Amino acid sequence: PIPSAIVMGGVFSAFDAAMGQRISPRTVGSYMGFIYTYNAVQCPMEEIHGRRSAIHNGISGGMLGYIGVTTGRIGIPFIDPYTLYRYPFVTPGMVGAAVYGGIGLLLASFGGKPF
Repeated sequence: PIPSAIVMGGVFSAFDAAMGQRISPRTVGSYMGFIYTYNAVQCPMEEIHGRRSAIHNGISGGMLGYIGVTTGRIGIPFIDPYTLYRYPFVTPGMVGAAVYGGIGLLLASFGGKPF
């Protein structure tokens, strides 16, 4: 997972630069660390179950989304911030887990992983 984390961390940082955001070693390292941790959490699940599954990607993304949002390290994409005010019983961590888990599940299914 280290080479893919380095490559994709660079790609996401390039997206930031293309959108006019300032890039720093901290943001590049955060992208690399997030992708490495995602792979490090997801790979043992496949080894334990003995098969590849998109659900493993969803669980990994959901766990990291929950941890990242509750600690304030990452934001929640695609969600209107006022949603959390309208539904006070829905916590940001829950929404982060759902969004990032859904992203992981969707990307794995696009990559051809079975459920």
